[in-house]
This record gives sequence, C-alpha cells and structure tokens, in this order.
Amino acid sequence: MDQLWTDKLGFKKNPFKDTIDTDLFFLTRQHEEALVKLKIGIEDKHALILLAGVSGTGKTLASQVVLKALDTARFQPVLVFVYPGMGKGALLAAMLDELGLAGGRFVQERLSILQGEALRLFEQGKRLVIVIDEAHFLKADALHVLRTLSNLETEQEKLVTVLLVAEKSLKRRLQAPSYAALRGRITFSVSLQALSPEDLEQYVKFRLLKCGGGVDLLSPGIYKAVHSVTGGIPREVNKLLYASFIDAATKDSLPSSDLIYAQVGKTGSYDG
Repeated sequence: MDQLWTDKLGFKKNPFKDTIDTDLFFLTRQHEEALVKLKIGIEDKHALILLAGVSGTGKTLASQVVLKALDTARFQPVLVFVYPGMGKGALLAAMLDELGLAGGRFVQERLSILQGEALRLFEQGKRLVIVIDEAHFLKADALHVLRTLSNLETEQEKLVTVLLVAEKSLKRRLQAPSYAALRGRITFSVSLQALSPEDLEQYVKFRLLKCGGGVDLLSPGIYKAVHSVTGGIPREVNKLLYASFIDAATKDSLPSSDLIYAQVGKTGSYDG
C-alpha cells in the first residue's frame, strides 16, 4: 500500500515515513536558531551541551544535521543511542565501540581508554564530539560519569564535547540537589518546542514538495485540523498524515479535514 499511494500521487518517497532523513529536515526559525547554537557550542569547545524538548519535536534529526555539518578534519563525531536503564559501564562501552576500541572490564579502565583516544585526537588537531541520544533514559550513575568526562582536559582546553539529546524530563530531573555538579557543567542549553500552526503548514508543504508531490494535495483547511489533533508535534503530524493518506487511498481520494478528525480516538487524542 505504501508504494501504491506514493506512486499514484507522484511521490519519489513517502514524505511522512518515521525515519531520520536529514534531507527532510525543515528549518523553522526555532530549529535554525537551535542548529546555530549547537554549532557554536561545539565550535567554542563546551564540555557539556543539552538539547531538550518534548518527544517528537525533531531533536534526533537536529542532532544528525549538526553531526553531518561538522568538519571531519577537525571533529571526530560519535553517536550513542541510549536504552532505558543504561548504566555507566554500558554507556562507556558503547562510546568505545563506536570509536572502534576494545573496552576494559571496569569503568575506570574504559574512562582511561576514552581519555587516551581523546588525547590522541587532540594531538591530531581533532576534537571528540559525543552525541548521546535519548539521554533521559540514563541511570544516575551514567549521568554522573558524564561529569567525569567533562573533566577530561589538557592545560589548554577540555578534550571532549558531549551533546545530550533528551526529553524535557531530564531538565527537571537535573534540578535535584544530587545533580548540582553535573548541572553546573552544562554550559550550553537549547530547547525545541512544538510547531506553531503557521510553521506546521510550511513543514507539511516542504515535505510534500521535497518528496515530489504538490502542495495542492491538501486543502488549506486541513492544516488547522492537523494542528488541532497533533498539537504541532512533528512526529504526530507525520503519523496522522501517513494514516490519512493511506485511508484516502483506499477510497481513491485525498485526505480531507473530516478524514483527519476521523483518525482521532474516542479519548480525543490521535493514537495512530
């Protein structure tokens, strides 16, 4: 069905598929500001940076765009995806694995290996940049080990930049007194919000055009309905419009406002 409706409407690919596709990253003003701030934070060699926002607002995609834009002659990027309950040992092992290094048995050994690699890169004129996605899933001991990472330095500068990509719950969690030292080392913080109605309309039109379709596929009134149902969360927008195009295809038609609202469950929220 996916290929059938996309071909029929002239799409080169599904504009609403839930994948990390940097070509489909739409720069609203807030996203553009976030990218600029993240790049400045990395260029200025901050040790700990936080990118936070509600789930589905494009944090992972934004971090991918930043990584893709880094000069590989000057930066060594590492991307670590966190799973719920990930502890410090597993986190350090994942970092070393992404760097192609064999990890030690103990945390201190892994930290030592990581420090040695960061220093080796520094001597080559490169900086280690570690992006930790879904950082809100980290256990307390893993969060505290990040403070140790932020202390890796030479006499001139810090050796590592860690970018934490997380839901807003992490910001609230870090307000606890036990995280005061870690919180104090986060010298750069960026937030992403849900899309405004105007940005949502441009976001959808951008994806339609980028994937080979036309903006006339959706009537103007649909955007208000989509924002009403999704609250402007990009991931929910994608899910809703994907389901709506599929349903419309079975009726040999295009999505309508009525069809958009028909996706809403009895509780009043989209559960696609």
